[in-house]
Amino acid sequence: MGGASIHRIQVKTLKWMIFILSLIFILLFFSYPHADIEVTEWYNNAGGALSITFDDCDENQYLIAYPIMRKYGIRGSFGVVTSWVGKTVEQPENIFIKRMSWDEIRDLGDNEISSHSCNHKLLTELNEKDLLFEIQESKKIIEKETGKRCITMHYPFSRTDENIKNILKQSGYLCARTLESEINRDPDLYEVSSYAVFDDDHPSLAELNELLDLCIKERGWIVLMYHHIDENPQKYTTGTYLPLCVTPETFEEQMKLFSSKDIWIAPVGEVAIYLREKRECEIEIEKSFTKIKLFIKSDYNVPLTLKINLSWRRVRVEGSLNDGEYSGSFYLNVLPNREIVIYREFFG
Repeated sequence: MGGASIHRIQVKTLKWMIFILSLIFILLFFSYPHADIEVTEWYNNAGGALSITFDDCDENQYLIAYPIMRKYGIRGSFGVVTSWVGKTVEQPENIFIKRMSWDEIRDLGDNEISSHSCNHKLLTELNEKDLLFEIQESKKIIEKETGKRCITMHYPFSRTDENIKNILKQSGYLCARTLESEINRDPDLYEVSSYAVFDDDHPSLAELNELLDLCIKERGWIVLMYHHIDENPQKYTTGTYLPLCVTPETFEEQMKLFSSKDIWIAPVGEVAIYLREKRECEIEIEKSFTKIKLFIKSDYNVPLTLKINLSWRRVRVEGSLNDGEYSGSFYLNVLPNREIVIYREFFG
């Protein structure tokens, strides 16, 4: 009698345990997800960022540099002096250089067209009226001729001050490049530092390689400043200064090196917008038992990369730039101001 009673109690206890475990399983199965979502340091979660920039609209930038860059899938920023377009312009030391035409500038496609001012004057020495003209008129002309926004300034002679930077902000520029020869880490976007490329050996390919590795180690942003691409660099100098010219062979070696690195290569304006979005965007998250809706609110339109950590074992993503099935921790490239949905996958 006592044994039968104990048996019934054991059976009843077992049923309750099964019920409780089943209930726990159901609750877990249909639980709200735990989700950690953040914008990565650089697009595609690259180790660092690199921007290739050109000044003065030398025609060889279009004829030689652009096809080499296109071969390696690299886009850059071309600084245009608007009064020089389509002309042969005299440089110091009686050097004459043919400049790109507007047709050639337009043919640069999805490269960035930056302002390098109207007349390449030292901005820090101009009165307010002339300063406004150099900054605002060059932007207006570039936008009219190309049909694209001009948001980046390459400072003539790499000189600026607080007044100039404030005028750029008020005039609709989002960033500007100077010299300084430093890796950018959380930079003032109106004083982005760059390294000048003087010739085939300054900096050397080995030095560029070391610089890129340091940039990736520090998760920074390197900007390079080019001027001339030519088989005969010596025709750009009489020997009193370095020619600011690299040969096509060296330029291609450099582009090949850059494309081999874990680094995001993009125009200055695009990188600057990414940094602005990262600092300013709002991530809206709406969660349910079966899906998560994401919406990145931003005033800009450059794609962002999100690192996503979910408690769900398997999910399917729609609305991103790399839709598909994922599990655990993963990265999504997304456009701002567009809904992304993460569906929970119960099977598979």
